[in-house]
Amino acid sequence: MIRIGIAVTLATTLSGCFLTGGGTGISGTKAEFDAAFLDAAGLGPTTTPLSGTATYNGEMQIITVDNAGQSGSIRGAVEMNANFASATPFSAEATNFSGEVRGTEVSYSGTLSSGQATDSSPINLLTTTALPAIAGGGEASAMTLSIGGTLTNEDTGVKNTLNPGSTMNGNFFGNDGKAVGGAVGWSVAVDGGTSAITGTGTGTNGAVGGQWYGEK
Repeated sequence: MIRIGIAVTLATTLSGCFLTGGGTGISGTKAEFDAAFLDAAGLGPTTTPLSGTATYNGEMQIITVDNAGQSGSIRGAVEMNANFASATPFSAEATNFSGEVRGTEVSYSGTLSSGQATDSSPINLLTTTALPAIAGGGEASAMTLSIGGTLTNEDTGVKNTLNPGSTMNGNFFGNDGKAVGGAVGWSVAVDGGTSAITGTGTGTNGAVGGQWYGEK
C-alpha cells in the first residue's frame, strides 16, 4: 500500500460548500482545490462514532511529476459511499480528470474505482482512535480504500493503469462525519508512450500522490 503523508492545518471553515469550481464541481486550479481541502479539514475531527449510511461527493487531486520534479496537477470528481455497519464499509469512484502539466491542458477518459482494485486482498477499512481527554475525548475515525482502473490521455492515448497498492486514505471531519479527506497514493503502469502523470514511459511503473475530500 502506498501512503503519502500530508500535513493539514485545521483552519476555520471558509464557506458552507467545499466545491469551488464551476458547474462541473471540480476546482479549476491547484490553489482552488487546496483551499477547498483545508475548508473541509477546518471542520475539525469527528469525535463521535459513525453510524448508518452516507454518500460523500468531492474531488481528488494528483500532483504530476517528471524528471525535473513536480510538473503540474490533475483533478477529478469523487463519490464515496459508506455503510458504517458493514465489514467492508466503503466504495468509491473518481472520474473526469483534467488539469495542466508543464503549461499544457490535459484531460483523461476513464473511471477509477474501488471495484477495479487489483490487489489480492483489497483494503477496505474503517478505523477508530481514542482521543485524549485534553483534546475533548471521544474517538477519531479514519478510512483506507484500495482503488484501481485506467485513465487514458485524450490527446496522446497514453494509458495510466493503477497497480495494486494504490489507495485513498481519509480522516472524518465535522459533526457526524460531515466531511472526509486525506492522502492518495497511486502506483501507475504506463502504456502507449510517456505519461504526463508520472513522466515515465511504456512498460514502466511510476508513483504519484495527492489528496482528496468529500462532503455529505
